[in-house]
Amino acid sequence: MVIRTSRRRSPRSAFTLMEMMIVVAIIVALAGIGIIYFAGQADEGNKTKVRADIKNLTTAATLFKAQHQGRWPQSLEELLLKDELGGPYIRSVEDLHDPWHQPYQYVMEGTNNNGLQPDIWCVMPGNLGTIGNWTTKIIYNQ
Repeated sequence: MVIRTSRRRSPRSAFTLMEMMIVVAIIVALAGIGIIYFAGQADEGNKTKVRADIKNLTTAATLFKAQHQGRWPQSLEELLLKDELGGPYIRSVEDLHDPWHQPYQYVMEGTNNNGLQPDIWCVMPGNLGTIGNWTTKIIYNQ
């Protein structure tokens, strides 16, 4: 005697193609939103790094001046050298370059700082602006 057992199939055994496409579309949309958000954050991170680098280079130049009888370094590369009075004042050549791999600009006379310290700045790619070690404040008279 042969006994037949009937297998019951569940009414739903897999996802349909339409359901899979909807899930993929949602994932792609969320990834696109995330990329747009994080791309803006990367630019902010680079700007913050530039500000910190410029502050460190200004401090290194000031220390150089204190140890060299009031003389500012002729160039930022001079901060890498060790001499009888001190140094090096920065760690490596990479410290002389911005996040976009361009060298920081340096003017010993410091025209933007009224001659009080050298000008050190970075021009961001795409003419997005300049970040420097000088401050410009607009004071409104009331």
